[in-house]
Amino acid sequence: MDNESLLIDLRSASLPASDSDIHTWASGRRVFVSSLITDMPDERKAVREAIEDVGASPVMFEEELGAQDISAEQAYLTGVRSSMVYVGVWGGVRMADGYSATHAEFLESERHGLRLCLFVHEGDGFDGPQRDLIQGAQNLYTTSTWSDPNDLRRRVRRRLEELAAEELAPWVRIGRAIFRAREITNDGRTVTIDASVHSNTVHAELLRLRDTRAGGISFAAPGSAQTVQVETLSTRTTSTIGHQEGLTLTVQDNRGSMMRGMSVNGIPAAEINRLALSDGLFGTALLSARTQFLAKPVDPLGPLRGTGVDDAVLRPVARLLFEERLLRDQIASRVDSFTLDPSHQGTRRLRASWMPPAVYVNEPEPAAQSIEGDITGL
Repeated sequence: MDNESLLIDLRSASLPASDSDIHTWASGRRVFVSSLITDMPDERKAVREAIEDVGASPVMFEEELGAQDISAEQAYLTGVRSSMVYVGVWGGVRMADGYSATHAEFLESERHGLRLCLFVHEGDGFDGPQRDLIQGAQNLYTTSTWSDPNDLRRRVRRRLEELAAEELAPWVRIGRAIFRAREITNDGRTVTIDASVHSNTVHAELLRLRDTRAGGISFAAPGSAQTVQVETLSTRTTSTIGHQEGLTLTVQDNRGSMMRGMSVNGIPAAEINRLALSDGLFGTALLSARTQFLAKPVDPLGPLRGTGVDDAVLRPVARLLFEERLLRDQIASRVDSFTLDPSHQGTRRLRASWMPPAVYVNEPEPAAQSIEGDITGL
């Protein structure tokens, strides 16, 4: 199953979200605004309005981070760490080390895996450190220009709407087929899925699973990994590549990992699982001779390596496969975070954390586990 070639509905990534769904996504989401404060008041006002337009909360030094009994630099970076999205409007004042506040904030946002919205005003003159910042960022990310504050407001809002659309509709996997669902209902015995599929290949695979009444099929959705049988599929074709799909799946018995609750020579199962993930994902060699006979490297993202799919698809699908593997093998009871950075010279930084399952109902909650490292081939 892990070596199967995936059939991914790539067009699903471009589906827009409704205004109400965008506001639901944005509610409670903090967006850090990084730019020169004194010389860019109109731009900062435009960015704040764009963030508020979608229902998110702007994090701005002059409005929220001031009047604290810590240094300005600490306040800036604390604001970054408490946010989910970073909006950089390039420019800034020098810090003591010769770099700008925006430079430090941008580096902090990278370290903590914030989603990035980067804007550069063409024609502005930048000093050496600022020029290095912009050129370095443009080597890794796509930046946008703007002509005036109103144009900047439109561009920031559109970027936030794109982020919302990317994260809102859940991706699901049924066997080899991966696509986005509009709605999933799961009562533990039956799963129903309403989806709009824009790939004839994925549609044909779903028809095959229906017609063969295939069982023992892997099903994954956010927070769920189960084995299912495809019971029904109803399709309403809206175009040559558009199919409104309604699926019914019956949940079958799940089999978890034999490693759950075990320890080897005093090494807890949770630690062995963490080492196996590191070896599989990052190519490390952390599993020792004492544990290799019970654990092998685990690479949940193997089916994605070498596919070359765009980031808008790669990020959510990578999280789906990672979460599926950890839940299916009972390595985790839940996945708390998963961040996959953009590719830089063929390498991406991956950070993830999860909660191992408790072996006994009445025992204290186990300690969270995490991994971080560089991954290639994505």
